[in-house]
Amino acid sequence: MALRSVSLWLRVLAVVALLESCFGSSSHSMKYFFTSMSDPSQGLPHFVIPGYVDDQVFVYYDSNTRKMQPRVSWMEEVGKEDPQYWETQTQRARGNEEVFRANLEIARIRYNQSEGE
Repeated sequence: MALRSVSLWLRVLAVVALLESCFGSSSHSMKYFFTSMSDPSQGLPHFVIPGYVDDQVFVYYDSNTRKMQPRVSWMEEVGKEDPQYWETQTQRARGNEEVFRANLEIARIRYNQSEGE
């Protein structure tokens, strides 16, 4: 009986190993880069948040549009499934924008830098 159980487990492990090697396991990365500029060139936003999945921009927010927006089709589906999703993400991004602007102002004051110089 014990030999039969061991044999069964070995077969199960072999199948699992084969499935894993056939389908492979993959890892993905998701990154957000929050960038705030005290004095950007004309036309550039003061604050941007690009979101990346595997080095592809999938969402984007900037201080000119003040909206978090999808950059790939599969993220557009999220808004269809959850109508409040983009509004919630936009509000979070706006909050981060305010914090970053305040932090830049604090840094300017602490390091005694005048505006525009």
